[in-house]
Amino acid sequence: MAFEYTVRQCANKLGVSEARVYQLIKDGLLPAEHIAGRYFIDEDAVEARAKAKPAPGRPSKHGAEAPLPFTLMNREHEVFDFIYDDLSGEFAAVTRMIDPSRAPLGLISPRGTKVSLSALTYWWNHRAIPHSRAGIDARLSELGISDVSRIPFKSLGLSLSDQYWIKPQGSNITWKSVNFFTNPFTELETGDWLDRVGLESPDNTSEGQLSKRWVYRNGWPFLMKGSSALEQEPFNEVVATHLYERLLASLDYVPYTLERIAQGVPVSLCPDFLNDEEEFIPAYYVMKAKTKAGNHSTYQHYLECCAKLKVEGVEEALAKMIATDDILGNTDRHLRNFGLIRNVETLDYRVAPLFDTGMSLLCDKPLTSLESGDLSFATKPFDVDPNQQLRLVSDYSWFDPNGLDGFVDEAMGILAEDANLAERLPFIKQFLEQRIERLLVIAS
Repeated sequence: MAFEYTVRQCANKLGVSEARVYQLIKDGLLPAEHIAGRYFIDEDAVEARAKAKPAPGRPSKHGAEAPLPFTLMNREHEVFDFIYDDLSGEFAAVTRMIDPSRAPLGLISPRGTKVSLSALTYWWNHRAIPHSRAGIDARLSELGISDVSRIPFKSLGLSLSDQYWIKPQGSNITWKSVNFFTNPFTELETGDWLDRVGLESPDNTSEGQLSKRWVYRNGWPFLMKGSSALEQEPFNEVVATHLYERLLASLDYVPYTLERIAQGVPVSLCPDFLNDEEEFIPAYYVMKAKTKAGNHSTYQHYLECCAKLKVEGVEEALAKMIATDDILGNTDRHLRNFGLIRNVETLDYRVAPLFDTGMSLLCDKPLTSLESGDLSFATKPFDVDPNQQLRLVSDYSWFDPNGLDGFVDEAMGILAEDANLAERLPFIKQFLEQRIERLLVIAS
């Protein structure tokens, strides 16, 4: 996701008031990040909402056909029953609450008696392939489906990022017989990235703009991810992995490797960091664990929510994330790119390892800007100014400055394997040297 739209830009795009935009954000219908006192809204969500806006006088189709009854499951636990209107593509009602403790965070009322349909829709839509994924419109046409939100129904909503799935009421399907953690799925390493989409595949619930597919390596599921025009993102993931190896413990991060597929196209691969009893909970949902105090920053609120959930080691984990993101110039550490892991049986939480650092090292900066001396970048999730965000780190006891010896040369060697970056390498090297020098001064 790209959180780029301001409230005013969003209002102009949708033809609504700014007050309406704030309401859509509050209801969970427009994903947004709150940074330095301002909301920045997901560009793809705004475009999709503008595209789906009904024409004046268009009659509602809601209820025109019999809706479909399902039970939302979390592994083998029933969470709640719901009705899905397949014609309108909407969640029509939640008819029975069963186990609110195992529901996705942010969906259930404080007393555990009601489910917000708007929050449920938002959560579901972000378990589907985004509208921005290359080729998705053609694939939808092939499948005879009008919207990406319907794709997960093709595989019962099963994912390799959590244990949720949807069980048609009256069926005898069991989690053990269908889940992708313990049951092999058909992997695909050739052909179009979307060839398995719409079939029985975990690719149906792969979030993010870049092309993705799940494959096996040594009997374990790995996420294979493509790149944009410069093909830099996979190399960035490997650079980040080498940085983490130098500074962090092995459980602090997800390791990425580089492979080349057809025609030598580079891709990154990382192992699934969950087992078959765990779910990843993005920070976006973690921050719904309690009401945010008006005078508290996003950073403070996240720590308070984690404290309420009795998660240990959060402040040090955030320090590691902020500091390493600063070295790499990561521009995309949004609220769905870090978070917690919950065991769905014990309901215990732990900090999720660092992952998804492809949007780093000035990869989205035009060469002309680099040549003019512009090595600036904006950060997320707690402040757009990297210097302000770095000030949030108060404890560097985990940091060994000797671990950075030789890192810049190592990073340059990795990036040099991408021929598209030849003209950019001197600027990236300068950038890394500047960020490391600054961090060494601050951490000393």
